Amino acid sequence: MVVEFTLIIIGFIFLIKGADLLVEAATNIAKKFGLSEMLIGLTIVAIGTSLPEIFITITSASGGHDDLIVGNAIGSCICNFLLVIGITNLIRPIKFDKRIINRHIPIGLAIMALLLIFGNTNKVGQVHLITRWQGLILIFITIIYIIYTIYEEKNIKNEKIDEEIINEVKSKEKKYSKNIIFYLLLGILGLKFGSDFVVDNCVNIAERIGLSENFIGMTIIAVGTALPEIITGIISAKRNETDLLLGNISGSNILNLSLLIGLGAVINPLTITSNFNSNIAFLIIATLFLQWLAIQNNKSELNRKTGILLIIVYIIYIVTMI
Repeated sequence: MVVEFTLIIIGFIFLIKGADLLVEAATNIAKKFGLSEMLIGLTIVAIGTSLPEIFITITSASGGHDDLIVGNAIGSCICNFLLVIGITNLIRPIKFDKRIINRHIPIGLAIMALLLIFGNTNKVGQVHLITRWQGLILIFITIIYIIYTIYEEKNIKNEKIDEEIINEVKSKEKKYSKNIIFYLLLGILGLKFGSDFVVDNCVNIAERIGLSENFIGMTIIAVGTALPEIITGIISAKRNETDLLLGNISGSNILNLSLLIGLGAVINPLTITSNFNSNIAFLIIATLFLQWLAIQNNKSELNRKTGILLIIVYIIYIVTMI
């Protein structure tokens, strides 16, 4: 089993580095064109940090590992809202943008409610399925969400990019113009081989020690694929760029629920496990709890005690899963 765990770690390294190569170039290009950190976080960085989950979804769907897909999607969202925000908040108190609280979190809650409906409407024999048509609806919602986010940004005036960031982008512009294809291919290869290593070896471990694929997806894979968000959160906190962090997490969670589950269902209709409803319910409660904390605190700012509380709640959740 040591070999499997070693390959999983190598796989996560490939996934994170592959996503990092793609996101780095895309983010700098976006900043060059004057896009705000909020928009970059909600779209480019959110998609980039979700690439490990996306590739794991494709690999899992091709192999018929439905529980890994659903468990990874939901588990990553719970990890983002509790563990990632909790860790980041220990470094620097996070201030929520009103757009996150009033618009993007409610959009995420609406998608969670839709998943509950989808997961309980199509019964084949003794199991429920998320069908290809429902998967297409979820992918369509993803596209609409991205378009809405871009439209929302265009209606916000007086957004400025820090002069230091502009100079940094200009200094890297020539480098990326020459090497963009190389970074793109290298990033895709890292994501492809990384996802293969993680999925194949997690399935092997689950089979050998009797753990369900859903449990593996909700815990090991969820935390592993959340590493880009954790790293982004720590860097954002040190730079005092929490708009980028919160946009990234909110966008990533919406993509996890709509794009990952939608993509998996389109490739191969997803079989829903018995604990699907309870996991979605816990995610809804965690989301509402986080939103309530942000509203209750002064100027929608979370303090370090709140960060500790979120981490404790996540640990309790993992212990309960075990």
